[in-house]
Amino acid sequence: MENVYKINKVSKIYDNFSGKTIALNKINLEIKDGEIVVILGPSGSGKSTMLNILSGIDNPSSGEVYFYDKRIDNFNDNELTNYRKDNLGFIFQSYNIISNLTVSENIELGLNLSTNPLDIDEVINTVELTEHKDKYPYQLSGGQMQRVSIARALVKNPKVLFCDEPTGALDENTGKKVLKSLQEINKKYKTTMIIVTHNPSISEMANTVIKMNSGKIVEIIKNKKTISAEELRWA
Repeated sequence: MENVYKINKVSKIYDNFSGKTIALNKINLEIKDGEIVVILGPSGSGKSTMLNILSGIDNPSSGEVYFYDKRIDNFNDNELTNYRKDNLGFIFQSYNIISNLTVSENIELGLNLSTNPLDIDEVINTVELTEHKDKYPYQLSGGQMQRVSIARALVKNPKVLFCDEPTGALDENTGKKVLKSLQEINKKYKTTMIIVTHNPSISEMANTVIKMNSGKIVEIIKNKKTISAEELRWA
């Protein structure tokens, strides 16, 4: 299986009033194409910094970051913008959907960011929002709004979906429905999925689990068997 990401000796150091903070400390990592990857760790472990480095939102202080065969840590601002636009989708804990647009109209926003978008009705059906497509956000539950944000990210047909605490604001039942949508997307479109979370239960649905603490990878687990989102034991 091909590497979608490979990073070599990546460090990220922030200067602040109290000195230097080492957010990532000489990280080496490979992420395989088409996998569900969970980056797991407590607050301050470096997992969000890792997401920002991989997605080109931030640059490493040192080290190399490869996306397939392209070294993205050397990209200029325009190259980074095109890299994110052409290859990546983002899902956050906050839904970031527009209140005066319908479900369909919110999802259509993703079409403008792609030269090879997916069929919007197919995407809406994949995240089980067909009967809600003409509703406005105030008419939706939290889980439904998160699935709108997932569909908006998916419709642009990204190679990688970055999910930063996608269930952080949701209860167990709603969170499992959102994770089920992510599993369906991975299965149907072979989209590489990188999920950042502090919830260890989510790791059971991943192909690869990266455990982080204090800016370092402390363990990488390859799950021989994954379970469906509905079967997760919630933490």
